Amino acid sequence: MPAITNLKNHTAIRSILIITLVLVLSESVFAQRSNKGANTEPSQKQLSQELEYLFIEAEKLFLLQNYSQSTEQFIKCLELDPNNDVVLYKLAEINNNTEQFNIAAEYIASAIRINKANKYYYLLAVDIHTNMGNLQQAGLYYENLIQEIPNTESYLLNLAAVYVFQKDFDKALQTYAKAEKVFGLTANISYQRQKIYLQQNKLEDAINEGKQLILQYPDNPRYVLTLVEILSSNNRLTEATEQLNALLLKSTEFSAARLLLADIYWKQNNHTDFGNQLQLAFGDKDLNLNAKINTLMKYMVYLPNDYLQTIIPKLVDVLSEKHVDDSNAYLISGDIYGTLLEKQLVPEIAIESTKRKATNAYAKFVSLDPSNFSVWQNLLNLELQLDLQDSLAKHAEQALEFFPNQAWIYLVNGIVQQNKKDNKAAAELLEMGRKRSSANKELLAIFYSYLGEIYNELKDFEKSDEAYNAALDLNPLNYTVLNNYSYYLSLRGEKLDQAKKMSTILIRNNPDNNTYLDTYAWVHFAINDYAEAERVFKKILASDIDQGVYYDHYGDTLYKLGKPNEAVIQWQKARELDENIENINKKIEQRKIIE
Repeated sequence: MPAITNLKNHTAIRSILIITLVLVLSESVFAQRSNKGANTEPSQKQLSQELEYLFIEAEKLFLLQNYSQSTEQFIKCLELDPNNDVVLYKLAEINNNTEQFNIAAEYIASAIRINKANKYYYLLAVDIHTNMGNLQQAGLYYENLIQEIPNTESYLLNLAAVYVFQKDFDKALQTYAKAEKVFGLTANISYQRQKIYLQQNKLEDAINEGKQLILQYPDNPRYVLTLVEILSSNNRLTEATEQLNALLLKSTEFSAARLLLADIYWKQNNHTDFGNQLQLAFGDKDLNLNAKINTLMKYMVYLPNDYLQTIIPKLVDVLSEKHVDDSNAYLISGDIYGTLLEKQLVPEIAIESTKRKATNAYAKFVSLDPSNFSVWQNLLNLELQLDLQDSLAKHAEQALEFFPNQAWIYLVNGIVQQNKKDNKAAAELLEMGRKRSSANKELLAIFYSYLGEIYNELKDFEKSDEAYNAALDLNPLNYTVLNNYSYYLSLRGEKLDQAKKMSTILIRNNPDNNTYLDTYAWVHFAINDYAEAERVFKKILASDIDQGVYYDHYGDTLYKLGKPNEAVIQWQKARELDENIENINKKIEQRKIIE
């Protein structure tokens, strides 16, 4: 449909034409006035010369967009010659450009009353009234233009568009019929009539219009798709299928038809043919990538669905294979794999492989387009989950180069250095990130949590305690911090009252968490409350755990309670589960705790 804004598209070209036109018309007007005044008083000739001079000066100012002074000069012209249609036109143009539409409308109406033979006057009038939202008057000027000026039938389509916006569909159809007589049946005319028929709920007329267009242009498959969309959206699925099958017999390579055919099969619950058509379409590298992406997004809405959960990953795999140089193919692939994982729609056996596919897709995307920060986040998070240390280190460093002001990137790089046992480098990176995250309290708490752990590893206990306390100031129920902080204090034998309070908060809020229970018990071990430690360790071991550290700690507790034989039994169980526990062999051999 010619959009109503197209009524203004004449302006750019018209501005050049009008300059020439104005100069020609003004020369003609001035020449006429000079001829008439040849035998009159000299004052008349002087008047004509003054008018010509003022007009040229006004036009110069207009071209410089000095509308205020240009208007003054044109008004002086009008005072000398009130019926000069060219001057009236120029004043209308200036006021239209400065959005004084009511004044512009008055000037152009006067110009047209004086001279009905200039099409540019009508077009400016249309532009002015369109800007005012007065489509009815704009339509009247189009009608007058077509009636008064020969060879202006091309504006019939603009006039029809005005009628459509006014919802005067009968007049619009009449106008399109006139246009068809002039130009023949064109796709544009047919499309506009189809839309009108559909708005009028005249489905059969819309369908017949589509069939007529196909007959007129049998080699353009797009017209078939338009008709099919109308049929399909009105549940005429059999007819739509017939049209598509006929098209594919003729043009087997036209995969856009397969997307529509798949949609019909989906509506019919025919999953086999639905999947077959989609795989054929996605396998066509010439089919527009955006069409494939839109199709995937359309069916992602129907999740969870057993069949879609099977077919969508296959389609995503094909997507990146066929569009190897398009970053968007990798972006949508990574996002869809991520969505399937997030919604827990991936079979357990395929979770790790799906994460790797998402990781590879995002890695390929950032290699082609490194400017998208959210993709870097997705990539690095997946590499953290999969413990892909080498690629994590590489990508974290690259991300920092592109986003040196993003605090989260410093966090990831700090974790990378921590994993490499370079705690000094980790602390430096985390401190830089902490300074950049002051506005994000949640992220800031994470920085303090990691700094507390790393400074503890560096034996800088004062900074470790400061970091942990800062994290708890931000969130007093940060269980990770409460656990680690109280555990480290118990190992150091310092601030044990504080450690006891923190570990008590832990198990009060997490009574079945063995890690937190172990910390609580170990804190009580540190304060020589072995009975309480024994009670809690028994609770832990009753949950059929398979971690040697718990048996080791329980053995230490039993030893402190004067039960060395029972302690050795627990240490032996600990060694069976984890041979790397510190001093475990010496404990068993010497039947005592190794300080």
